[in-house]
Amino acid sequence: MQFTGSKLKALIRPSLTIIFGFLGVLVARGATPPDILAITGKYFLVVAAIAFGVLGFLLPDILEIAGRSAIAAIALQVARRIPTPTAPRLSVPKLSFSRRKKKNGKYINPLVVDTSVLIDGRISDVIKTGFIFGSLLVIPSVVSELHTLSDSADELKRAKGRRGLDILKSLKSEKKVKLEVLKEDPSGDTVDDKLITLGRKLRGQVMTMDFNLNKVAAVKGVSVLNLNELINALKTAVLPHEILTIQVKSHGKGKNQGVGYLPDGTMVVVEDGAEAIGKSLNVVVLRVIQTAAGKMIFARLQE
Repeated sequence: MQFTGSKLKALIRPSLTIIFGFLGVLVARGATPPDILAITGKYFLVVAAIAFGVLGFLLPDILEIAGRSAIAAIALQVARRIPTPTAPRLSVPKLSFSRRKKKNGKYINPLVVDTSVLIDGRISDVIKTGFIFGSLLVIPSVVSELHTLSDSADELKRAKGRRGLDILKSLKSEKKVKLEVLKEDPSGDTVDDKLITLGRKLRGQVMTMDFNLNKVAAVKGVSVLNLNELINALKTAVLPHEILTIQVKSHGKGKNQGVGYLPDGTMVVVEDGAEAIGKSLNVVVLRVIQTAAGKMIFARLQE
């Protein structure tokens, strides 16, 4: 015959109640002073028997609660010592939204500068606009060419060389670019060859205004940043039959041709305009021709 927990308690409770009641009487008789026992008489023994009997009646429940608490505490300690398995973490590549830098060593967006760019001087204005950034690299041969020009007996060449040296000096103070004059020339027979060699080595761009250097660099697979092309792209857009107001400055190459210029420097060739030199007048655009040197506009006098 099987006994459940509740049935077992029902059988044990009466026995424990009687036993603890008897123990209560014994404890009361032995621990209570005779004077107090004489005064209280049997009432004290009855109270002791009832109190200890109630304790015996509740003893199974107390032991059950204590046992459960002890088991729960032991289980908690065991659980803390067992490592908790964690789910495997997914490896997610980090995304970077910063501007990419060319992997060519210590130079960021290397731009190899040609002598023609420094002599022209407009690179300084372009840099101030923020369209050009990175490292401007100047080889010793370019600096030597500027020195040679600045010491020339020809006044025009001397002026060009000095302007190139002045532009080179002013670029050192530009915060949007970092100018570095290299200590050694790259390999090559001519200055153009050295510029192309350096551009290929650094995977950078050669900045020039020289038409021939532009073509040679393109053939050899070196990227070119031609300031002439940039300047021409930003010139005023003119359409045939449009009317312009210009001042005829000089004679043209053709018969009775006059030559004038737009504010951006675009040349305007005026048919039958030779007699109007020094005058401002309206002309009608006939055609626009794009050449390697820039844009040319052919026009006639407005009737």
